[in-house]
Amino acid sequence: MWRFKLQENILEVKDLNISFSNYGKTSKVLRSVSLDVSRGERVSLIGQSGSGKTVTMRTIIGTLPTPPAIIESGQILYENKNLLALNRFERNKIKGSGISIILQDPLLSFNPVLTILRQMEDIIKYSDVRRGLSRRHKERKDLICETLAKVQLFDNERILNSYPIMLSGGMRQRVLIGMALLNKPKLLIADEPGTALDVTTQKEILDLLNMLVANEGLSLLFITHNLGVVREMADRIYVMKNGEIVETNHRENIFNNPKDPYTIKLMESVPPLFGNKVIDVKNSNPKPYEMIKISNLSKSFPVRTGFLNRITSKNHAVKSVNLSVNNGDIFGIAGESGSGKTTIAKILLGLHQPSSGQIQINKSNLEHLIELKDYRKLIQIVYQNPGSSLNRKRTISQILSVPLKFSGYTNKMIKDRVTELLNMVDLPISYSSMYPHELSGGQKQRVAIARALSLKPKIIVLDEPTSALDVLIQGTVIDLLQRLKKELGLTYIFISHDLSLMRNFCNKIAIMFKGEICESGDTKEIFSNPQHIYTKALISSIPVISDLEESLKPRVTNEERSMVLQNTRKI
Repeated sequence: MWRFKLQENILEVKDLNISFSNYGKTSKVLRSVSLDVSRGERVSLIGQSGSGKTVTMRTIIGTLPTPPAIIESGQILYENKNLLALNRFERNKIKGSGISIILQDPLLSFNPVLTILRQMEDIIKYSDVRRGLSRRHKERKDLICETLAKVQLFDNERILNSYPIMLSGGMRQRVLIGMALLNKPKLLIADEPGTALDVTTQKEILDLLNMLVANEGLSLLFITHNLGVVREMADRIYVMKNGEIVETNHRENIFNNPKDPYTIKLMESVPPLFGNKVIDVKNSNPKPYEMIKISNLSKSFPVRTGFLNRITSKNHAVKSVNLSVNNGDIFGIAGESGSGKTTIAKILLGLHQPSSGQIQINKSNLEHLIELKDYRKLIQIVYQNPGSSLNRKRTISQILSVPLKFSGYTNKMIKDRVTELLNMVDLPISYSSMYPHELSGGQKQRVAIARALSLKPKIIVLDEPTSALDVLIQGTVIDLLQRLKKELGLTYIFISHDLSLMRNFCNKIAIMFKGEICESGDTKEIFSNPQHIYTKALISSIPVISDLEESLKPRVTNEERSMVLQNTRKI
């Protein structure tokens, strides 16, 4: 496709074909992939999980394992040098200094037992060895402090002497970006940055990346499945499906006039925030009654400091929360990370004891219900990441059997119930003998849902159940949850920071800010007429895919935003 080019290409991928060979079988992963990035340009590569985005990225950066990967043909030109023809020593010279990468998960990307200073200094040391340079400790530290200032982190001593777990998610992501910039690369590859962050922190990270591209003269290859983010980050877009580029064009053309059916399908799968496609959800229960009543609930955690590890203060995670959930509700709880959403869920599940207040389920006090063996038959949870919540050493059948064995089911009853559960979540019976790693992300989440349903609960807590999934798979999981709710008469507590999804899935919603409920009510009313400035700031931070939705967002000034949003520069 012809396009006007202002700059020469810094990166060109030409006719790249890659296969994977495992256990004597060869599978084609990339099929004649071609893309390019100009100097100073922001290019996005989008597609659902398994489309080949990460394989393309790892081939460019030079971390693709060969074997099992087989690079059959093609070229990757960086400043007109074919990277695939370079030896390992020459290729390593370009890593970090020519091409650098920002990885997806800011917590898993760090070594948990080393300070930030040690990890950033190691990057400089290894780069110096590859390039034949030698810098003193003071020179390295000065460069680190200079780089942290570029990513708007100024409390150098505290940050550099901290361990990764001591930093907030936004700060860890900023440090990761700083690490990628340490050796002054020309091309930055961002692999799903901000995916694990809430919308307000994500917006800050995206604004920071856009600023760095402009100020540092960087080129950006942005890999994601979040189309709303792409609209804010890309000058040009490549759409990938099953290892092939099916469409490429400028951002405006892709969003306003997509051509390929797959691109159109991706666009239609994004939950709308505003407009006539928004779904107004209502509780269809003909006789709703108050199923969960939370009164003046508070939870504090002790903060221990000093050599003797004494309690010096308390962290008030939840403060005087009052909520009412009817049977048949899909009740959403939204807010930034650390706002208290998950703490409420854990108290409901009996994993935390409240510091004060009361929870009643069906007019019975929670403290009495927890002591009963049948409480687990009343409420269950679906966790955020099915890859970590499912036991990798057990088959799907064994995973689904565990809660049944503890509830007195016979072997015959267990076998029948496992078959029933797999049918319920639209998985073939043959999957019962498979292990979690053999399933896709969406299939693993279906297993997690089946496990939660095994004891026939009436309440299910959904803790970010679709945050690790792309929009197409997310849509199928949401459809499944809606069908199960209707068939089984379930009540959902839906915890998420994806407000676009909540707008189309929940009939009621509560917004949490620093442990308190700042606003609650019918979802339609909250989104159409938010009252609290924090709610407005949250909604205004949501990335959308159309100019109409952007124009309908509440307007929040930078001063108002800074007054209410948690400051990601604090430890």
